[in-house]
Amino acid sequence: MASLPYDSCTILWSTQSGRAKACARRTARLLRSRGVATGVGCGCSFDSYGASNFLSFGGRGGDKRRLLVAFVSTTGDAEQCDTIRQTWAALLRKSLLTDTYANVQFALFALGDRAYGPTAFCAAGRKLAARMVQLGATPFCSVGFGDDGTPNGGVFADLDVWLDAELLSKFTGGSAGGNDVDNTVGLMDPLYLVRVIGACNDANGDDTNAKLKGEEWNSDKYRTKYDEFFSSACPATAYRYDDGRRMDPAASSAATADPPMFGHVVKNERITSSDWMQDTRHIEIQVDCKQSTAFGVDNLPYAAGDVATILPSNGEESVAMFLSVLPTNIRAMADVPIEISHLAGSPTPWPSKCTLRGLLTYCADISSLPEREDLRALAPYCHLDHEAGSAHREKLISLSETTDAALYGDYVLREKRSWIDVLYDFDSIQYDGINSSSKPSALTIEHLLTILPPIMPRHFSIASAPTATVLDGSTNGSRFHVDLCVAVVKGITPHGRSYTGLCSGYLSRLVPSDPGALSIRLWIRPGSFDALPLKATQPLLADICPMRRHFESPVLCIGAGTGVAPLRSLILERDAVRCINSDHSDTYQNQSIDNATSSTQLVDNILVFGCRKQSADFYYESEWKSLSDQAALRLLTAFSRDQYYKMYVQRVAREADEGTMLTRHILENGGAVYIAGGAKMAHCVKDEIVECLAAALPGGEREAKLVLRKLAKVGKFSVEAWS
Repeated sequence: MASLPYDSCTILWSTQSGRAKACARRTARLLRSRGVATGVGCGCSFDSYGASNFLSFGGRGGDKRRLLVAFVSTTGDAEQCDTIRQTWAALLRKSLLTDTYANVQFALFALGDRAYGPTAFCAAGRKLAARMVQLGATPFCSVGFGDDGTPNGGVFADLDVWLDAELLSKFTGGSAGGNDVDNTVGLMDPLYLVRVIGACNDANGDDTNAKLKGEEWNSDKYRTKYDEFFSSACPATAYRYDDGRRMDPAASSAATADPPMFGHVVKNERITSSDWMQDTRHIEIQVDCKQSTAFGVDNLPYAAGDVATILPSNGEESVAMFLSVLPTNIRAMADVPIEISHLAGSPTPWPSKCTLRGLLTYCADISSLPEREDLRALAPYCHLDHEAGSAHREKLISLSETTDAALYGDYVLREKRSWIDVLYDFDSIQYDGINSSSKPSALTIEHLLTILPPIMPRHFSIASAPTATVLDGSTNGSRFHVDLCVAVVKGITPHGRSYTGLCSGYLSRLVPSDPGALSIRLWIRPGSFDALPLKATQPLLADICPMRRHFESPVLCIGAGTGVAPLRSLILERDAVRCINSDHSDTYQNQSIDNATSSTQLVDNILVFGCRKQSADFYYESEWKSLSDQAALRLLTAFSRDQYYKMYVQRVAREADEGTMLTRHILENGGAVYIAGGAKMAHCVKDEIVECLAAALPGGEREAKLVLRKLAKVGKFSVEAWS
């Protein structure tokens, strides 16, 4: 079908980290420059648009044709993101007619990472495109594919190629970065109104109930306003704690948009050697979910393998530095109580009452790397009375265009330049014209709030077992513990600039505190490992055969680095359940394993763990050895730098038991397999498993992949990987 002369389109996106939304933002601006109406902003997520609205998007039976521009990220093991799950479930209904979207054309850009392998790369986007075609929609142009690993911009570099060659070529105006594009910039219309509502003073000075000095969000004066902002970051799949029990949001028709739970640090200790390059922390957090009923074995606060979603804060030093590079008229308002009114199309639900310092501390992601669209948005605020103002404006525009993608990669991506760094370098933005007769800088607090991005929550696999925390007394009323294994993101850029990750740095600085000091904001949501086999063998004959398995399905966990976190949760959970189910656990625990071969027949849990050096980053070594001594775990290790050749987990798993461990575990013992860690490692391990199964099955590779798909459907094969 020939493309139609659309003058408007609907833009939707699904994202886990925000990249798809950023792609939508750039595309919306370029489409608007060609006279295509996209609404205010960059559209919204699929689930914010609404599953029911999307099902009626095609207007089946009408004459009006619709154009959809979609940006779809892949998360987990080739899964849909949280922001499209409700819509995706609705699209899979068998009752939908094949002409549901007969009046729809769609342009789709899929985001992913080739390190996950060809099957998983952009799988969510490819699935959505195929389903749209099944329901009658027609592709407006070829599907685009964005790879996180593409040089000079990752998915954004691939986006520009797709825009040039596909989407924008359908409209008058041509490419994304060509000379036919109007590169003039003007001041954007602010989408917020700011009004001073108090005198400049310490925001918490009149609040005797504030838990922590300086914690503005936790003061009586501002708490409810900050809760409204925090709720906007709530994961769609986060648990709710109603009537004293953990509720699965999937079982509720209401969309989850709850404020976070609060917690404090109980333990924060480094678990890598002091002279090692990587600072990895074991952090224990006590969480208060404010429910009335106490947790117990029959009412667990979370499940093994779940994820803690943390909303971090900027440090005082970072906030002070950011304020120092703002114009004087904004800097003077740092500690003045203000009221923020949101106009139509405002992109971020900033708290309606706060101080600017508080907003910059708890809400605005001033430590993030500005996107190219952010640099373009800053360009008009370069004061032309400044000696470098004109050059600054031209450079910011240039950095935002496709033709200078390599320069953007060098300036922002490789050198990790944050908002603070960019405003410092382009100091004509803060120029106030004190020595001239011209008006002060055009950048106002309203414009600043329109441009700045919000802090996005970060996700960490929980490393503790819920049943174990109940048994050891870590739960107390509505409070419970979660353990995290956090590698602090820290490094030096090619030109010697130091950088630290926002959330990992925030967590690493927290110190054990009083239970009343609830400084951490978090939610808990299901992870990839949501069907851990916990069914015991019947009958339990530990008194007759102490070395007999206690579970019907053995579990093989394979992970490297901090990928051990969810695997620790799974293994400790199974061990806690075993202790509950067995009256002879003492007898069982006193047994030992004589050799690795016999252990494959006797032990419920196998862990293949990899790191660089045993003496430096062997996380939870003493725990694994203790479980091994109790015959509760078979431990296999791969230390890549402890010998002259590299040793990785995939090789150890492949060669164990003379090359028979993987096939015997899956085909003979009906075992489950869980893989966690970096995307490249996870892909290599999965390939090894497929190759081993293919050699043992008459159907070869095809049957091997079928076996894994069947296991995945029942939760006995799952991958949790990240790049």
